[in-house]
Amino acid sequence: MDGQPTQQDLILIVDDDRSTRMLLTGVLSRQGFQTIDTDDGEQSIALFKQHRPALVLLDVMMPVMDGFTVCARMREIDQNEGTPVLMLTAADDLKAIDRSFNIGATDFITKPINWPLLTQRVRYALRASKLGRELRQSQLRQASARRIAKLAFWEWCLRSDTLHWSDDLASVIGIPGHDILYVEDFLSMIHPDDRTRAQRLMNLARQSGGHIEMELRMRVGNQNRLVRLVGDRGVQGSDNNLIFGALQDVTDLRQTEALVDYLALHDDLTGLANRRLFLRRIRESLNALPSESHAVLLVGWIDITRFHRHNEALGETQGDLLLTRFAQRLRQVVIHADAVARVGGDEFAIMFQAAGMTEAVDRFESILLSLRRPLYVLECQTILTFTSGIACAPEHGMDANQLLLLAQNAQRLAHTQARHLLIAKPSEASQADFSETLAVERELHHALAKNEFFLVYQPQMDLRTGTIIGVESLLRWRHPTLGMVPPTRFITLLESLGLISAVGQWVLEEACRQARRWEQSGLTLRVGINLSPQQFLEPNLFDNIQMAIRSSGVSVALIELEITESLAMQDPANAIVLLRKLRESGLKVAIDDFGIGHSSLEYLLRFPIDAIKIDRAFVTHITDVQADRVIVRAITAIGQTMGLSVIAEGVETLRQCDFIDALGVNEIQGYLIGKPMDATQVEALVANFVRPGRETDQQPADA
Repeated sequence: MDGQPTQQDLILIVDDDRSTRMLLTGVLSRQGFQTIDTDDGEQSIALFKQHRPALVLLDVMMPVMDGFTVCARMREIDQNEGTPVLMLTAADDLKAIDRSFNIGATDFITKPINWPLLTQRVRYALRASKLGRELRQSQLRQASARRIAKLAFWEWCLRSDTLHWSDDLASVIGIPGHDILYVEDFLSMIHPDDRTRAQRLMNLARQSGGHIEMELRMRVGNQNRLVRLVGDRGVQGSDNNLIFGALQDVTDLRQTEALVDYLALHDDLTGLANRRLFLRRIRESLNALPSESHAVLLVGWIDITRFHRHNEALGETQGDLLLTRFAQRLRQVVIHADAVARVGGDEFAIMFQAAGMTEAVDRFESILLSLRRPLYVLECQTILTFTSGIACAPEHGMDANQLLLLAQNAQRLAHTQARHLLIAKPSEASQADFSETLAVERELHHALAKNEFFLVYQPQMDLRTGTIIGVESLLRWRHPTLGMVPPTRFITLLESLGLISAVGQWVLEEACRQARRWEQSGLTLRVGINLSPQQFLEPNLFDNIQMAIRSSGVSVALIELEITESLAMQDPANAIVLLRKLRESGLKVAIDDFGIGHSSLEYLLRFPIDAIKIDRAFVTHITDVQADRVIVRAITAIGQTMGLSVIAEGVETLRQCDFIDALGVNEIQGYLIGKPMDATQVEALVANFVRPGRETDQQPADA
């Protein structure tokens, strides 16, 4: 035997007749197989353990240890692998053949050997063995997926009204299948408030042959479990009298959803609303502000002066306690918890409606007076001082972000002037901003025709392999006199001016062309393309995308379309149809800025997507803020359960990367990997890329 044989094509021949072994070796070698052989049963077991061959040819009649004993021993070693064992026996020895099958033989070959038939039987046995292994692996993967997703399967026979459950029902909801043999048994375990609805939906499915999909509460022991039930009627032959479905325990999933939603909108230390929720509350209050009266909406920003001194004196733990007690008092004096927020480390914001400007300022002054009362930590009296600023709608504008920014700027000015309160005065600044905005608007109308737009690409790294596998395409504008105009200045203007569709189509076509250029040069990169809300709602979007792909010649699998959470929820029914159509054409779909929308988990359950991108807001402070880590871990676990890829945006430091990697995220994007860059820079980065943190590992020991 020359060289070390491989398991894929290695055959073990066991026969005490030397001439038979030589013939078998010669025939099989000419067919491309490698062989090892022995005339000893005991030695064959040792060779089987050592080499784990792909197939065994085993003679029945051998001295010392016969083939039956050898086969039985090999099956003990083999366990569930199913290595084919072909027994060599006399043609008329029916007892030997029967006994061979009983002790685990795969097949038999009679002597004298039909050599052409031998190779075909060997190939058939190897092919069947491979299929068997793949089937077992598939079953193991499915079982693992069911455990992760907490899934069990059921079958409803409409004729007998009986239910049949998969064996894992007990592990999913704690009830064995034999306790739910009939539909009546199942309905009796449903919460009374959900029972009528469940019965109605099941009756509809029975009568119309329709689809079952519902969430309901089941009583398990002393607690309720929330389960999701889906099913479809069979369509062929006798299956038409059966409904096949799955049951999923979504109790933990819904609890996680509630936790994610809460943590995404609240400060984990004080329990107050965070900046995102506070801005939402401002928008809601602005919409409800009476237009026919003199009512105003006050937005105030409060910054605790030199709070770091208290942290140094009390320690970080007691400093956190001091912040918590300050937040509690702020909530008490403002009354409405939703009108109070922690918007920074030692910065807070409040909002309330008043009958007029004078009343609003007087009330705010009263709140500040209450906040100056002493707080007690470690039985010590602590008095906090602060500076503040306010802005009021409608005098200072009707935009939530603008009002909060004006209040913050007023607070900062108050701090520099050593004053405790300033009211925003935005008139001059607003006039200058307005004039500049008009100039930008005029130039935007001609920017596309003048080829002033261009794309840059921010790389994305696979955390498992440490390689660049994709980029996100980003729009930039270089004006001959205005210079580089920030995206925050012109993207919203493109939308308001009705130019976003034309520019969006250009972005789509240019990104596809660049992806094709990379593909032709041998660089395979997934290219993400953002779709604007206006673009996404256009009826001809699918055709425009297909046209861009066809004209560029790019492989459709390299294009990933990115949409935001709030975008698709404007019209969920049509969004589902469009996304399904896009994915069926081979495109990938990702949800961008995941976690800051209002229906995050609904996407995972209803929308056909491939990836979720965790918003940078949860990454920035992930090394310091436990709430952000909880959110990222929850989103990642949900994504993995649903078979989605998870990408974290805004990763800027190696420490953030390590935390993200430990939480199970698949990919990262951010300045740690690379800033947005042009196509040539992307090519250079990929060619010389070393995963961050590995550079020092690769230096010589004496460096």
